[in-house]
Amino acid sequence: MSELDQAYRALAHEADTVPLAAPGALRARADRRTRLRVTAVAVVAAVAVGSAIFGTQWIVRADGTAPPPVPPGATQSPTPPPPTSAPPTSAPPTTPPTTPPTTARPTTPPARNTPKSIPNSAFLQVADLSRGELNGDTGTDNIMPTLCDARFASDRSIDLRRSRRLTYYNAGTPVGNTPDGTLTQTITVYEPGGASRFVDEVRDAVADCPSEGDDRYRVVSAPKRGDESLMFEKRYPTLDAEGNKTGGEDVRLVSVVRVGDIVTIIYETGWEDGWSAEQSVMNTFTTKATNRIRSWLD
Repeated sequence: MSELDQAYRALAHEADTVPLAAPGALRARADRRTRLRVTAVAVVAAVAVGSAIFGTQWIVRADGTAPPPVPPGATQSPTPPPPTSAPPTSAPPTTPPTTPPTTARPTTPPARNTPKSIPNSAFLQVADLSRGELNGDTGTDNIMPTLCDARFASDRSIDLRRSRRLTYYNAGTPVGNTPDGTLTQTITVYEPGGASRFVDEVRDAVADCPSEGDDRYRVVSAPKRGDESLMFEKRYPTLDAEGNKTGGEDVRLVSVVRVGDIVTIIYETGWEDGWSAEQSVMNTFTTKATNRIRSWLD
């Protein structure tokens, strides 16, 4: 007998000696195997699910819904945060359209109506006096007191100048008496601005020269005439026929009136060695002289 036959005989003998299990035991054993198999399958499934969750990095949204599954091999991008509403931006200020500057054409100033001459009618007339006479034109060197040899820059703006002299009598002076005084009236036409400067210069010269030898100067109160005006006086000792001081004083008056670019000066110089000027008389002469100039310009 061969070794193979001996092995089969031994196996058959061993099988006959092992007792068979009862049918109930066999069923219980089969049920346990089934449970073990199901448990193993569940464990394997759980491991697979966990791996899928970890691999895909599943993220649950705030509203309780999950994002769609990612196919195998794909990479899940981080879910961007919800957009925040940007603060409203104010519209940039609109710049009004710029109008290109227009080039103004140079304008020619209106021609100035400069007098070409100073007529006789612009001066005081005999009719303006209570009584008197005209002595005609005179030089323009002594149109008013020297005022400490004052010099006026406005003289460079002079266009025209003319002086006339007349003799006057006060109202009530008897016929045959000597005149009460002599007036030297000067009319000067200036370039624009020169007349106003001259009035200022005269006012300053009087203030800067309160006295000059025996002469004393000061501005006196007087009604305003024209565009601007002033009156000042010159006081000096009264002298007798031999030239001696008598202890008294004589007064000479100067009236200055500006009308636009024209100035008139009325300088009361007296008569020989007598009589002082009276301010009321000078006020009347100043008013009439101003009216004469206005009538000429109109």
